[in-house]
Amino acid sequence: MNPFCSSFDDTWYLNARAQWSEPFAYQERFPGKAVRTELMWALSVFYGLPSVQTHTLCAAIEKMNLSSLIHDDLLDGDTVRRGVPTVWKQYGTEVALVSGMYGYLEGLQLLAKLNNLNVVRAGIESLERLHVGQYLDAKASAGDTLPTLEDYGCIAQANTGCFFVFLLKACQCLKPLETQTYVLLERMLLLMGIYYRYVNDYCDINHIPHFEKKGFAMDLEGGPKSFLMILAGKALVKGALTSDQKKQIIREYGDAGVFDAALALMEETYGQLLRFADAIKRRNRTVSIHALKGFLRSIHFQPEPVDNYYATLLR
Repeated sequence: MNPFCSSFDDTWYLNARAQWSEPFAYQERFPGKAVRTELMWALSVFYGLPSVQTHTLCAAIEKMNLSSLIHDDLLDGDTVRRGVPTVWKQYGTEVALVSGMYGYLEGLQLLAKLNNLNVVRAGIESLERLHVGQYLDAKASAGDTLPTLEDYGCIAQANTGCFFVFLLKACQCLKPLETQTYVLLERMLLLMGIYYRYVNDYCDINHIPHFEKKGFAMDLEGGPKSFLMILAGKALVKGALTSDQKKQIIREYGDAGVFDAALALMEETYGQLLRFADAIKRRNRTVSIHALKGFLRSIHFQPEPVDNYYATLLR
C-alpha cells in the first residue's frame, strides 16, 4: 500500500485547505469598522494612487489585521469579537492558532499581485513588527509590574501602528513623495497607533456600546497592559474577575479621576495628530490633505454621556 498521495495538488489538499481557512472565514463574516481600509483610501487620495492598487492594499491589510485579532483574542482570552464568539472559543485554541495564520499568508499573496517586491518586503516587515509588539504585550500582561507610558507607547507603535505605517510605506513604494513629507506622515501614523490604542483601552473598560460587542470590561482581566491601569498606578494580575469585582475597579478608577485623566490624554494626543496634518500641508502644498483630515475626524473619540459606564454606577 502506497502511503503517499498520488498528487499533492489534488482534491484531498483542496479540501484540507478549505477546512484550514474556515475558522478565519467564520470571523471574517462579521466585519469590523475597517479603519485601515478607510486610512488606505485617504492615503490613496494623498498619493494619487490608481484605484486598482488601492483595492488590493485594502484587501491585503484587512486579511492581515483579522489574523492579528484572532491571535490577539487567543492571547488575551477574549471570548467575544464583533458580537460573536471568538475563533478560539468557537473552534478551540489549537485551531485558532493555526488557522489564524491564513490572513497573513493570504495578505502577502495579494500584495504580490502588485508586482512590486518592495511592497511585499514592507508587508513582511510589518508582520515582524506586529509580532514583536505582541510578544512585548504578552510579556507585560503576564507580569505583575506596570510598564511606563513610554513603554506602552513603544508597544502600541509596534503592535497597533505597524499596519498603519505599512500602508504608508506601500504608497511610498508605488508612487514616492519627497522624503520630508513621508517622514512627517510616518510620525503621524506612529502617533495614531498610540491614540487608537488609547481609545480601544478606554472603551474596553468604560464604554457601554463596546461591551455589547466584546463583553463587559474584558480588559480588566488582561493584566497590566492598559494605559488606564498605568494612570491608576495599580497592576492587575492576569486572571478572571467577577462582574462585581470589575464594577468595584471601575468605581475606584472613576473616583480617583482616572477616566478624566485618560480622556484628557487622548484629546491631547488627537490634537498632536491634527498638528502633524497641518505641518504636512505646509510642507507640501501640491498634495491634497482633505481626505486624511477627514479620516482623522472619523477616528476622533467623542463619547456620549450615556456611554459612560462609571456614570451609570454613580446613578
